[in-house]
Amino acid sequence: MSEDFVGIGEASRILGLSRTSLQKLVDSGKIAAVKTEGGHRRLTRAAVDAANRKIGPHALLRLVQGPDAEASPLLADGRPHALTAMVVEDDAVTAALVASLFEDGYPGVNLVLAADGLEAVLMLERNRPQILITDLNMQPFDGFRLLRLVAGRPEYHSIALVVISSMSDQEIERRGGLSPQVLFLRKPIELQRLRGFVDAHVQIFFRQRIACPDAQ
Repeated sequence: MSEDFVGIGEASRILGLSRTSLQKLVDSGKIAAVKTEGGHRRLTRAAVDAANRKIGPHALLRLVQGPDAEASPLLADGRPHALTAMVVEDDAVTAALVASLFEDGYPGVNLVLAADGLEAVLMLERNRPQILITDLNMQPFDGFRLLRLVAGRPEYHSIALVVISSMSDQEIERRGGLSPQVLFLRKPIELQRLRGFVDAHVQIFFRQRIACPDAQ
C-alpha cells in the first residue's frame, strides 16, 4: 500500500499557515517530511494530521478554551488582581526595549513575554492580559493570526492592543489590515507614545480597583 502524501498547498490550508511558515517548520524538523527519489521533500498525510492536532486552528481553539488552563487570579467580580501586559516579539532587541520600559516605569505590572503568536496563544488564557503588544512579522505564527484569534473571542475584547512593526502600510492592508482599535507604532519604537498609552491604561485599571475596594 503506497503512503499518502500531502502537497504544500493543501497542508498550508489544513494548518492555516503560509507556505513560507510551513517550509520553516519542515526545515526545522517540527513537521516530518520524506525525500523523494528526486531529492524533493514531501509531507505525509500522517505528519500533517499530527501537526494539525498540535498547531492547527481547532487545536489552538481548544488551547484557548481548555478547562485545564490555569487562569490568573481574579477578584470576586471577575477582575484580575494585577494588571498584566503581554509582549509578543521575536526580535530580542525590541523585546528587551519594551520589557525595560515596563520594568523601569511600571514595576507593579505583571509582564509576560512570548516569542511568537503561537506561544502567546498558549499563554493567553493563563495570564489574561489587559494590554497586548505584538509584532506582525513572526514565524511560524504571525501577529495577524494572533489578532484575529483575539478578535474572535468575546472574553478578549477588553484587551488593549498595540502593534509594533516595520511593515509598510501597503503590506499591512494586503494582509487584511488592522482594526481601528489597534494602536500602530512603527519600528524603531516611539517609546514616548507607547509610554503614554500604557500610562492611560494603568491609570484606568487602578481607578477601577479603587472604585470597587469591596470586591477584593
